[in-house]
Amino acid sequence: MLSGILNINKEIGISSNKAVSLVKKALDTKKVGHTGTLDLEASGVLPIVIGKATRVSDFLMDERKEYITEALFGKRTDTLDYDGEVIATSDIVFEKEALLLQMENFTGEITQIPPMYSALKVNGQKLYDLARKGVEVERKERQVQIYSFELVDFDFPKATFKIECSKGTYIRTLIDDLGEAMGSYAYVASLTRSRVGDFYIEDAIDSNKLLEMDKDDIISHIKPVDFALTSYEEVRLDKSYLKQATNGMTMKVDKYYGDELIRLYVADEFIGLAKASKSSNGNFLKMEKVFYER
Repeated sequence: MLSGILNINKEIGISSNKAVSLVKKALDTKKVGHTGTLDLEASGVLPIVIGKATRVSDFLMDERKEYITEALFGKRTDTLDYDGEVIATSDIVFEKEALLLQMENFTGEITQIPPMYSALKVNGQKLYDLARKGVEVERKERQVQIYSFELVDFDFPKATFKIECSKGTYIRTLIDDLGEAMGSYAYVASLTRSRVGDFYIEDAIDSNKLLEMDKDDIISHIKPVDFALTSYEEVRLDKSYLKQATNGMTMKVDKYYGDELIRLYVADEFIGLAKASKSSNGNFLKMEKVFYER
């Protein structure tokens, strides 16, 4: 059975679910999913999970993301991006140095309120469906992490940023909040997700080329499941542990592997993620997530 992770560069104007359907059609396979919605108005990296790799989607969603965005200052739109209606304007002009100074307040752990035009659900309804009906509901604040916030280019009123952030970060909200902090307004004029974990846009297949490509060529780009888990320490056991590991049994091992999940191999076979424990009886490993299939 075909399985693994395909790095897709989603084009502007198609949904993440549409990208999934294109992969299904191109590879003639049914068990396919994505690893977190990328807005219609955004392009960029969308890792597609195939076969048993669908089990790793939650881990990919937790990976750091990198975005390249162009912001336009002096205007706010109802969607916080170029696709919305302008609802406020400002004549405030500022220099690059002032912008850099304010950007420092938007690094590290910050608080965001998700935008109304988002796929987030409240009481079972997507916020953007409510927003299109003119309904606004209260949204809970959330903590997100901005690991780096770099100014790539500045020519007022335009600025280009490179942002590395945690899951759950809304770039449109970040830019809107930055505009407000500058005493002005701002919206996202373009947005590209350039990286998800170890998946880079330079290595991605353009979604609009999928149906033109040879199936074997697409398959050659599929990464194995463990490619998405390289941030976890690798541990290898000999083949005598295969039955215990694949059946989720507790295995006695020679050493303690720490408090974090570890990436477990038996001989050359990737089994999954295991958790270490220790007691007066020795050191142990138990599978938390098995990806191995006989």
